[in-house]
Amino acid sequence: MSRWSRAARLLDLPSRSRVLDLGCAFGFGTRRLLPKYSAFGHDLSAAYIERARQSVPQAAFTNGSAENIPYPDGFFDGVLLLDVLEHVPDEEATLKEVHRVLRPGGRLVVSVPNQGLLAGWDSLNLYRTIFGDRRPAPTDDPSWTTSPRHRHYSIESLRALVEDRFEIQAAQYTGLGLAEPINLALLLVFRALFPFRFAYETAQYVYFAAYLAEDRIVTGRYGYHMMAVFSRR
Repeated sequence: MSRWSRAARLLDLPSRSRVLDLGCAFGFGTRRLLPKYSAFGHDLSAAYIERARQSVPQAAFTNGSAENIPYPDGFFDGVLLLDVLEHVPDEEATLKEVHRVLRPGGRLVVSVPNQGLLAGWDSLNLYRTIFGDRRPAPTDDPSWTTSPRHRHYSIESLRALVEDRFEIQAAQYTGLGLAEPINLALLLVFRALFPFRFAYETAQYVYFAAYLAEDRIVTGRYGYHMMAVFSRR
């Protein structure tokens, strides 16, 4: 089962519920909310949002930070926060804003890198450890400049972040982190040694494919990825 299929299943909401894909990038995951849900996407990158609007015209997209979602209180029945929380500059402010736009009892699905045995394989962090600021940043994510560290979480630390606003329902662990050495090699070649942006953007699909393939492997608590579902208090 793919990450987005797993997240949609964990949402477990009625048809036509309003679901926000927060940190949607160019709408790849937002598309998978359709046609069951009314899909919305929000991302910090204006360029990503423009691509998302063109590729998924059935969904509604907005541009801005995760701390400023332009919808009224309780507007959404569900929120996806997939591979986003580890990047944001202010986790507390982001989760406070998610709590605001979710209705009471609404569902939040979060996926983050797990603080397991293989957390040290993280390609973004290893790249930065090797080069610091002497080479181009390992990602074009605009949040990297204010939060230049890929955070990993245990279920305990994640629960501590959300416990005042959300109640945990379930957690799953997947992946072995085998895609990380692939991405590190690509970063070393195409961002550090021969910084050809187009070449890296093309080669990166090898990493994406490996990432998605290994994410289908269900592991124990020490897996590389963690996905948890919460109910809004």
